[in-house]
Amino acid sequence: MMLAHQCSARAYLAVLIAVLLSVLLLTAHRLHIGSSLNLPYLNNRPVATKPDVEKPPAPLPEDLEAPAAASQTDFCENDWKFLLSKELDLSENIIYTRRCVKPVYGKANRDAVASIADPLIDGTSALNLKANCGQSPPPPCQPLTLEVPAPFPPHADQYGHLAFGIASNYERVEQSLSSFAHWLAGTGAQLVAVISDADDAPKKDLRALETLYRDNGVNATIIAPKLKESILRKDAKEGDKPRRPAAVEQLHFLLIRDILDISSPQTQWVGVLDDDTFFPSLEALNRALREYDHNRPFWLGALADNWISVKSWGFMAFGGAGTFLSMPLAKELEPQLENCIRETTIKTGDGMLRDCVYQRSSTKLTLVEGLYQHDFGGDPAGFFESGRRALSLHHWKSWYRAPVVSMAAIAHLCGDCFMQRWRFAKDTLLANGYSITVYREGLDSLDLSRMEGTFNEADGRFDFVYGPFRPRLGNDQKKSYRLVAADGGTTKGDRFRQAYVYRAKRDEGVEPVDEVVELVWDV
Repeated sequence: MMLAHQCSARAYLAVLIAVLLSVLLLTAHRLHIGSSLNLPYLNNRPVATKPDVEKPPAPLPEDLEAPAAASQTDFCENDWKFLLSKELDLSENIIYTRRCVKPVYGKANRDAVASIADPLIDGTSALNLKANCGQSPPPPCQPLTLEVPAPFPPHADQYGHLAFGIASNYERVEQSLSSFAHWLAGTGAQLVAVISDADDAPKKDLRALETLYRDNGVNATIIAPKLKESILRKDAKEGDKPRRPAAVEQLHFLLIRDILDISSPQTQWVGVLDDDTFFPSLEALNRALREYDHNRPFWLGALADNWISVKSWGFMAFGGAGTFLSMPLAKELEPQLENCIRETTIKTGDGMLRDCVYQRSSTKLTLVEGLYQHDFGGDPAGFFESGRRALSLHHWKSWYRAPVVSMAAIAHLCGDCFMQRWRFAKDTLLANGYSITVYREGLDSLDLSRMEGTFNEADGRFDFVYGPFRPRLGNDQKKSYRLVAADGGTTKGDRFRQAYVYRAKRDEGVEPVDEVVELVWDV
């Protein structure tokens, strides 16, 4: 038996007792899988403080040989650090599976559900994070080969032809840094952020916020609104006075001018976004935009995916999915922006743009596949487990909750592999970057070409975009491990880690046991 130290017989007995307890915990886990299956949705939970590292036990008897292994500090600070992170917020005792993924690039049919005969959740161990930290390396990492698309070629600072804009308050822009950095950092693309409450909040340091963005690799320009009070529309009532500060909706529409102000001779596309518009990959978006001639007037976007929204607001590009104007169209509209506001009866920035484009130009909307407004609430699993190619996501921190930065981090490693799917054995589906789901009745009876109707009102209101649906399964019919965090680099030789967690209920008086499947990708 290989251990780091030699100790007394009493300490040796304590180690044996700990091993027996781990076996009992693992047995309980297996019984749990075979009986009750619950599906807790992973909302943001209060984070736990990192547990203190226990002192190592006394040395074991002299006849026990010590291994040539890493030090206690190395084990705890390196191998266990990810599992002990506040982001994961795991229970002290966990059921743990570790798979080491060897990606095979370029051979995958991205849109097919590849079948792998062996189980994914294999080699499971029962661990106590507080006790195991510093005592031993993690359990063995079972190898797994996955065929994925080739990585996107490096294009550092090659996106200067793209310029984006948002209008929001200081706090929301500050909180949005990580999501913008995911797809903008180091790209050379430009971002202008108009801070709607800048003039009413003198303590808000716009330069400090701009510096923060730039320090994180985002070529951002943070400005106060040029429009100080709202422009009255033609439907204003007698006696109405302009609003101070100006309405965010009008600032959103006027982003066209703000983006033109920071544009350069190489700028081809103007992107008007919401502060929660998220692109998993800027290169994927860039490839979609390249399908259109930026030298001609173009208005690109997507309808809402909820037909009620379309009926209410009309045929237009919904801004949360991302709205894109070629430079010729943006320059054609710019002198008319104030008049477009005065002559509309629409309050929303998206609606103002629709009226302005249709009334002041001959350009019509061109729909781009893969841009998603996400006008749905509740559990978004059906969408993220559908295998779709998503150019944009929206409403991920309001109408539903999803850790999109961690989810889409895999795109830096294998390009278009975000949300790619594999089935394992007869009952398990991996949706890359989102979930690992075990189905009680197996996968053979499920039509995986249809989206599961998990979100609210997944019916005729959404079928023109997502249909046909398959029925939503109950909590007792499947067990889902949702991705909570990802960590690691993309430089060759690094390890990229994804943690998929089935969160145990936090019932008072009952010690929770979370279940973790960690995929460690070979970069």
